[in-house]
Amino acid sequence: MIMEPSVEIYLPSRSYARVGWAALAGSAVCIACGFQARYALIPGALCAITALLLLWLSLRPPIRVSHNQFNIGERAIAWREVREINRSRFLSPLVLKLRLTNSRRKLVVFPGEPERIARLLMQLRRHSTLATFDGIAYRDYWTWNNIKEQTGAEATESGPVRMLSRDDEDEIERMYRKLKSVGRLDARSKDPSTTSHED
Repeated sequence: MIMEPSVEIYLPSRSYARVGWAALAGSAVCIACGFQARYALIPGALCAITALLLLWLSLRPPIRVSHNQFNIGERAIAWREVREINRSRFLSPLVLKLRLTNSRRKLVVFPGEPERIARLLMQLRRHSTLATFDGIAYRDYWTWNNIKEQTGAEATESGPVRMLSRDDEDEIERMYRKLKSVGRLDARSKDPSTTSHED
């Protein structure tokens, strides 16, 4: 498989593996103590679960971002396939729910450093021109982002808020198309049959 020359690779942070191994060691100590005091088995089990989760995160496949597509491990996704990018509340790891064409779904988990998370998220949003981001259309999102940059607003400020639901937007779109097909709203007043004639 030939990769494009301008590919940026995002690897999991090594901190997850380090903390995972430390939690596993702590779990072993607690379990060893559990032979003397059974209550020590409870934190031992919790440490073991935490260790497994952190080690699983550290083994997540790399994400490769190029001009035409992005790869999650061996899975390639073209930018034109992405229809929605919805972010969870987690700051780290980054958890994204993607909706692709044909109603396919993909969960993206990236346990990276904060600055790498921010850059990956920016690249995903920049290239996904047909997508919405947490319900905000591509053009609206970047218009708002440019306004924040020009005014020097803080990055922590909230973005544009959805004022209407999807059903309301669809209804307004239908009404607009109907009005557009009919023509001007005052077309009836220009009809010769309706105008009054003075004697």
